[in-house]
Amino acid sequence: MQIQAAEDENQPNSRADQIDLSGTQHDNRLRSLDEWSYKPIYEQGGFRAEKFLDAKVFSPQGNEIGEMANIILDQENQIVAVIAEIGGMWNSGDRHVAIPWDEVKFFEDGIKVPVRQDNLEEYDLFTNININEAYVYKQELERVTNVERDVATGPQTWKITDIIHDYASMENDEGYGYIKDALLSRNGTMQAIIIKPARSEFGQGPRAYPFYGYPESWRPGDTHYILPYSKEDVEELPAFEYDKYDSILN
Repeated sequence: MQIQAAEDENQPNSRADQIDLSGTQHDNRLRSLDEWSYKPIYEQGGFRAEKFLDAKVFSPQGNEIGEMANIILDQENQIVAVIAEIGGMWNSGDRHVAIPWDEVKFFEDGIKVPVRQDNLEEYDLFTNININEAYVYKQELERVTNVERDVATGPQTWKITDIIHDYASMENDEGYGYIKDALLSRNGTMQAIIIKPARSEFGQGPRAYPFYGYPESWRPGDTHYILPYSKEDVEELPAFEYDKYDSILN
């Protein structure tokens, strides 16, 4: 089934004028896209971050218990844990749980996690003994209301929602577009970020770029994401075709 790229919600020219592009990025070396190819990504497959965040969450018995809320990655841009919102059940109101990545399973209807009524407290986002303080600042979390979007990560980690919908510019601060999605392998490693150009001179349709981001050239809180490529390389990059990507989640 062909998956259409998300429509751009922005107004590129006026939006670009409004964004402060003075934020610091940490490695602004120009890189080459000469060796970059979509073919290995198409063949390897994996999943789209946006699809994952929209996925339903199921118990080990296959009962729907909630939905995914966020993904936590480490300095190697590898998923270490996911955050899910468990709906009001088991005599409990809505609550957020943190599940180590190696306990997350894909199946045909969504994501299966080992959370049950009798072990719910073990996975609670604020008390989970499996989630190290280096990954999530629990004391900060206690002061956060909208946990699924504003969860405070530790110094070694970042959230996928920190970068999705970020503004992207060229090295010379020329506006380019918005990060619409990210691709991750089946083992949870970042494969690429998906950017939708906001101007026709850069082509139509989404483009997939290597992610050199955290912590090398981007960090959560940066005002925007800088593409470390020449304008010529960017203009020559073809559109990414979602229907060729062997996705776990549809």
